[in-house]
Amino acid sequence: MNSAKHDAQPQTAAGWFARVQAGSLSDAERRDFERWRAADQENALAYAQCELAWELTGALANEAEFTHGGAPAADTASHGMALHDWRIWGSVAASVTLATTLVLTADVDSGQRYQTDIGEQRVVHLEDGSSVMLNTNSILAVSYSHSQRSLVLERGEAFFSVAKNPDRPFVVDVGGTEVRALGTAFNIEKQHDNVEVAVTQGLVEVSAQRRFWQDANRTRLQPGQGVIWHANVSTERLTPTPIDLERVTAWQARKLYFDNEQLADALAEYNRYTKRQFVLVEDTLADQRISGVFNVGDDKALTFALEKSLGARIVATDNRVLVLAGQ
Repeated sequence: MNSAKHDAQPQTAAGWFARVQAGSLSDAERRDFERWRAADQENALAYAQCELAWELTGALANEAEFTHGGAPAADTASHGMALHDWRIWGSVAASVTLATTLVLTADVDSGQRYQTDIGEQRVVHLEDGSSVMLNTNSILAVSYSHSQRSLVLERGEAFFSVAKNPDRPFVVDVGGTEVRALGTAFNIEKQHDNVEVAVTQGLVEVSAQRRFWQDANRTRLQPGQGVIWHANVSTERLTPTPIDLERVTAWQARKLYFDNEQLADALAEYNRYTKRQFVLVEDTLADQRISGVFNVGDDKALTFALEKSLGARIVATDNRVLVLAGQ
């Protein structure tokens, strides 16, 4: 994608979103909107991030008056803020670019540590204008200096929206892997010894070093590329591969995206978000495949899919959902 198109996407998405919310689209314009969203995966992602911003703003309305750039204050009776003029709100939404720039916590000072519980998500606004959305069961440490913005993702997953500042690098350490960016947006997931980095905007450099005497293992990622790093494989090289942006960012809208996933892996991913765990009782089901998009915490929808698609038998208790082979 060329840079002009990339830079215009958040603004275009914000304009469409504001008009959809205002109910001002004609039938012909509605068809134009659907064609635009379906034409490019990144168009769909940019629009989804506007939807997420709207939901997060609604959450803010009950805590404090929300204003931005002289825009009207939040109207709690109309989902967080009023859409009196779609052009005004289009420019406001475009200015945030990504949903994660909304402020849900106080500004970060040097040496702060942030944590989410199982099923919790949190948006943190950093003092340099960057922002981070933490996924379920995650820990992030932040330590800013005048020369570098240093963060450590100790556990879990986070989406970073980085304010540009070439003189003050933005560096995230995750399991011995260093992710460096000047101005971009990217996702990092750390599960056990495995790290996955995926880029939605800009460029990042990923660097990993096995031992202090070895040369660093480096690669650069462009939008739509990612890399998976297994910390326990000493000879592995960092190799960029294409990524599915919808899958990588689905969690930001509290959705789980499974595309022909092994059932054992799919249930492990689902269990990250809930204390009521799905448990495979029989190994014969582990290699079965499942596809679909599920809302986080929607046990009924997942149970229905397991019963109808895989013929599984479900035994539910207060604390667990047992998944057995059908009879």
